[in-house]
Amino acid sequence: MNAKNVLILCNDYNAPFLSVAKEYASYLNNTNHDAIVVFLKGQKDPAIENEVSAKKVIFLEATNKELGGFKGKLTEQIRKLHHQYQFQFIVAHRYRAIFIATQLKDIQVFGVCHIDGNFKRLSRKLYIRFFGKNLTLIGVSKAIRDDVRKSLPFIKKEKIVHLYNSLDFETLRASLLDRSAAKKALAVSETEYCFVNVGRLHEDKDQATLINAFALALPQMPQARLYIAGAGRLESALKHQVEKLNLQEKITFLGKVPEVFRYLRAFDCFVLSSIREGLPVALLEAYAAELPPIASLCSGNTEAIEDVTEGFEVGHPEQLANLMIKRYEMSPVETNQLIRRLNDKLELNFTNAAVKAEFWNIVDPKTN
Repeated sequence: MNAKNVLILCNDYNAPFLSVAKEYASYLNNTNHDAIVVFLKGQKDPAIENEVSAKKVIFLEATNKELGGFKGKLTEQIRKLHHQYQFQFIVAHRYRAIFIATQLKDIQVFGVCHIDGNFKRLSRKLYIRFFGKNLTLIGVSKAIRDDVRKSLPFIKKEKIVHLYNSLDFETLRASLLDRSAAKKALAVSETEYCFVNVGRLHEDKDQATLINAFALALPQMPQARLYIAGAGRLESALKHQVEKLNLQEKITFLGKVPEVFRYLRAFDCFVLSSIREGLPVALLEAYAAELPPIASLCSGNTEAIEDVTEGFEVGHPEQLANLMIKRYEMSPVETNQLIRRLNDKLELNFTNAAVKAEFWNIVDPKTN
């Protein structure tokens, strides 16, 4: 029997969507389905093409202008691909992809929402109301699912579900550098307790609160250092904040580090200070490296750390400082207990096998 084609439609291949595309394509492995992965934006890249295990990876290389408005050219390109490959169904990541996919008639679309607030705009509410007949919406956490349900009360609850992000933890762990090699590669201190934050330098990630918290905690953590891995529009402002606090010798900006997850064993604690998250892939990567986490209690973060560790209220540097001190002072026995809890959490919720089973329960309940 010929395999059926499934379109996985992504806005681009920037984080976390390359990881997301790879994982959703992997859910089709050993089934009677093949993945056709399409990135709307981004130059064709053979390395990306090789990294995604799919029957075909297509780069539409759309301009910002083409991604705006009614997206007529892109919709026509997807329609032609549908005519060529006869997609069984479409998995569309982010609203742009959902909008384009639902322009096609009589094909089931599963729209994946990665952040809250997707449907606050009246125009989006109206579009889904009138053009979402064949649409099921998937939140990457229960919090995102509930946010979508609240925004779209006219959609039946069973048409708005949740499916956690997943990672191939076995493959990911095999790619991690050991602690010594990772420290050497990034010039990470050998003698200090090293906190790390990974993410865009953006208001949503709230590194400003993290920097303030580190400043508050430092008197009780004399052998601590903070590393921030990422790039973005707030880089100058955050560096200025560090200078005002006179912490240049204690806080290091690593910039954007390709495949940063491979170096996570260089550090002692992973800190995520975001004000909003869906279900952060960066936090799951820290779990894979068995790196003790600290995370804000925003949307998807809360679910990711539940039964693993406590979190802190968004934007509260004092609470975060207390947790950083607690991690700094944690005994090896307590650290090992925390690592066991996070591994249990991974196995139950975020492995490829666990999420794949739930994926097929959503897209084709008859298979279960």
